[in-house]
Amino acid sequence: MAAGVKSFLKIGWRPLAGYFFLFLGVMVLAQLYALYKLNLREAVAVAFFCAAALAWITYRRLIDPIEEMACIAQDMARGNLEQEIRIFDQDEIGDLARSINYLARELKKNIDDVVLEKDKMQAILASMCDGVIAMDQWGRVILVNPVVERLFDTTQEVSRGKNFRRVIRNSDFEKLLTQFLETGRPVQKQIRLVTPESRLFRVQVTPLKNTGSENVGMVALMRDFTGRKKLEEMRSEFVANVSHELRTPLTSIRGFAETLLDGALEEQDTSRKFLEIINVEAVRLTRLIDELLNLSKIEDHKTAPDWQPVALNDLIKRTLAIFQTRALEKNLTITTNLQEDLPVLQGDPDMLSQVLINLIDNALSYTQPGGEIRINSSTDENEVKVEVQDNGIGIPPDSLPRVFERFYRVDKARSREQGGTGLGLSIVKHIVEVHHGHVHVESKVGAGSTFSFVLPFNRAIGQ
Repeated sequence: MAAGVKSFLKIGWRPLAGYFFLFLGVMVLAQLYALYKLNLREAVAVAFFCAAALAWITYRRLIDPIEEMACIAQDMARGNLEQEIRIFDQDEIGDLARSINYLARELKKNIDDVVLEKDKMQAILASMCDGVIAMDQWGRVILVNPVVERLFDTTQEVSRGKNFRRVIRNSDFEKLLTQFLETGRPVQKQIRLVTPESRLFRVQVTPLKNTGSENVGMVALMRDFTGRKKLEEMRSEFVANVSHELRTPLTSIRGFAETLLDGALEEQDTSRKFLEIINVEAVRLTRLIDELLNLSKIEDHKTAPDWQPVALNDLIKRTLAIFQTRALEKNLTITTNLQEDLPVLQGDPDMLSQVLINLIDNALSYTQPGGEIRINSSTDENEVKVEVQDNGIGIPPDSLPRVFERFYRVDKARSREQGGTGLGLSIVKHIVEVHHGHVHVESKVGAGSTFSFVLPFNRAIGQ
């Protein structure tokens, strides 16, 4: 009963009034006809007039608004949710129009939220460094991110809906995904792709679940391990090189010390010779450890440059003074060609002095007696260039790309005789890079080498 009353109260007063007046008109016509106040023709004419008026009112207040709502609703269904139904009547038609407008606004809001979340997901996938492939439970591709597009030369539009075997084209990867489809358990493996260069990836395949925690597919995450693998190899090589470089002088020191303890200490000439060798090896060992520590600090940025104005020509002249005696002993000529108006640059004078010392020391070590070493300085746009040229033994072409590597020696035997550690040029490279510059080498076997470094002089301190 109460529900019926509520339903009745929900009905607007205008339809009830319309029905009431329609019923009243019919009753009046019936009474007039019954009292012979109207004949049949007049009654029909009056009824026709009332029906036409009622049809017009019905069309204006019911049919026309419904047609307008139907047209706008169709536009909304096609995605145009910006428009609204302009009906302001306070009746059921107006309530329906307002309900449709409210539905359109809420639908637009929900669609905007979905589009925003989709854009966020696309932005996250596009900014990821790892490759992501999502597939359904039958192995059909749902989405791929730009990393996968580049690796497999495909696009999101082309790959969507295809079986992963038509997109990936890698046997190891296909076996991994097939294993997941068969077992449903997460799997991971390192695989190598040629894209076009050979690269190592760690692929991890996990289930793709919906909100009900039901497996609806799988997601493959591809992480590039090429750089890490190279670092591991470099670390292993570095440890091996350090062990070898440390073992050589230590073995020599231990061997001569044992010989002295076994009785050679009584022979003065022999013991003195052995002690001199021990001292040389100890100095070499100390130098190796010092250079290792310096290189480590520079690489880890633990030693910040002491930025200050540096007059590079003056620094070159002070450094050359250190080697004058050694050059005379070896009958080598050192000449300079320094640009007089060389600008002052910002740098660490001690670090830059170490660069010059290492380059000039190498030139002296690998140039035969009677040779010439030339130091040049010049400017090019906003950079200062310093060259150390010699006409020594030169460097083979296959060794040029590796001369700045740690512990790399072109002639290992001769380098050890000269007391070299194989770290000098590596230190040069890192110091120059700390100063935002770069190094370069040109050489020809038997004709000499030219080591150069370039530094910017328009950079503010510490930048």
